[in-house]
Amino acid sequence: MTKKVRKISVYISLVVIPFGAATVRLAGKADHAKQASAVDATRETEAAFRDGLYLGRLDAENDRKVQPSIGRWNDPKDRVSFLAGYQRGFEGTRATRTADRRH
Repeated sequence: MTKKVRKISVYISLVVIPFGAATVRLAGKADHAKQASAVDATRETEAAFRDGLYLGRLDAENDRKVQPSIGRWNDPKDRVSFLAGYQRGFEGTRATRTADRRH
């Protein structure tokens, strides 16, 4: 009977361990995604970021080259935020338009 119990415990271990490892991995990724989305949500409420997002999308829609006008904002923190928004808006719109053209 002990050999039977050992066999069963080995089989159970072989089945359960991969699921446990996968769970730990997915939990770590979910935590990282929460942190990133919290930063994005905070940034998206900033006026400089929203301004950059709008102008980046506008430039991409009109097939203009990348020309972020960071001089619109005086504070260095606002300039960084504007540039991040511009890049996201420009690249996101450009990627969407490229994908639409392929279809």
